[in-house]
Amino acid sequence: MNLLQRLFGGGQPAAPPERVEPTVQNLGGESLGDVLTAGLSGVVVNETTAMRQGAVYACVQLLAGILTTLPLHFYSREGGVRKRVDHDYWWLFNESATNEYTAAAMWEYGMESRLLDGDMLCWLVRDRRGKVVGVQPMDPRRVNVKRMDGGWRMYTWWRPDGTVKALHEDDVLHVSGLGFDGLRSLSPIRHHAGRSVIGLALAQDEFGERSLGQGNHADVLLSTPAKLSSDQKDELRTEIETRYNGLANTRRPMVLSGDFKLERLKLSPVDVQLLEARQFSVVEIARIFGVLPHMIGATDKVTSWGSGIESMTLGFIKFTLKRHLQAIQQEINRKLFPRDAGLFCEFELDALQEGDGKSQGEYFGKALGGPGSQGWMTVNEVRRRKNLPPVPGGDIIYYAGASNADSQPADPSEEPGGAGQDQGGSPAE
Repeated sequence: MNLLQRLFGGGQPAAPPERVEPTVQNLGGESLGDVLTAGLSGVVVNETTAMRQGAVYACVQLLAGILTTLPLHFYSREGGVRKRVDHDYWWLFNESATNEYTAAAMWEYGMESRLLDGDMLCWLVRDRRGKVVGVQPMDPRRVNVKRMDGGWRMYTWWRPDGTVKALHEDDVLHVSGLGFDGLRSLSPIRHHAGRSVIGLALAQDEFGERSLGQGNHADVLLSTPAKLSSDQKDELRTEIETRYNGLANTRRPMVLSGDFKLERLKLSPVDVQLLEARQFSVVEIARIFGVLPHMIGATDKVTSWGSGIESMTLGFIKFTLKRHLQAIQQEINRKLFPRDAGLFCEFELDALQEGDGKSQGEYFGKALGGPGSQGWMTVNEVRRRKNLPPVPGGDIIYYAGASNADSQPADPSEEPGGAGQDQGGSPAE
């Protein structure tokens, strides 16, 4: 079975790949790709093997998981005022992307692809009228991108069932990453982290596993003044491996007959500071993905982003998460809405930025026009944030130092401060 058959489930594609050179992107960790990604540690590192490393898995799981919790809302611009609209695309990006993928599964797959391969690719499934009726995630390692005459890009996708589908760039959500050259982005695993940090971390994991699997015994040298034949040496070596190595033989005494001397040849894992090296690898991997070490369980590390949970969360949102969200929003807006449509989408971050009960009480108290504060929210807007029904007379903004008669009703459809209103999982009523 050749490489193409292993990649595409045993079936040959209808046509050869457009890009036939043996690149790491195309091979996806098979054969030559493995050789190309084996660094000095000797461990093969690609998008699949990297996920076996705990810190990598934790970083990808964290970022992809957060994306699934953020509602994507749709807005219109009318007279310079943004208003929430009930759009048909809301269901695709918040509930069900296709018949096979929920929206959460689609976002997780796409974010994982972006973090490991560098690109998030999704097929925009359209009906006969051109309306998008599905968002199908695609494996970037099975997609080839080629620039065609006229400047547009064609995406050739080798599907898991062995078939090949050619897609116009207008039918593909391509959320690019760092190093985008117009066709593909750099894979963080293969171009930076893989050959150094992640390769070292995988090698450390394998070393620890092998060491424990062999009973954590040090290498030994068995010497004797007698002259042994090759057969005698092999027989003695086999006997020692059988009686000495393995967890079942841990702490089991070894009995030697004759004039033999047993010596240790290398230091224990503690002596070579294996634990310290593994902790360093966790911090380095977290730094590559822009994740604070304590967010993936490295609680012995401190951060300069502040000591409170709120400060650290805001730092993570500003410096890491928003970079991914902005790229996704821009790609969706330019592929789904014409420039003159006046429509756009945006992720809602309010749920992530909420503090504890006391902090929320102080924030909403000022937003409602509490003592010394200029009101900018209504009671019903606050109630919508908390998934509570509106109350009569709750659409009035109260100004500091003004009587109730001087206050003005607010348009409930307007978005105060450019932020979303709903925290729920359904479109605005």
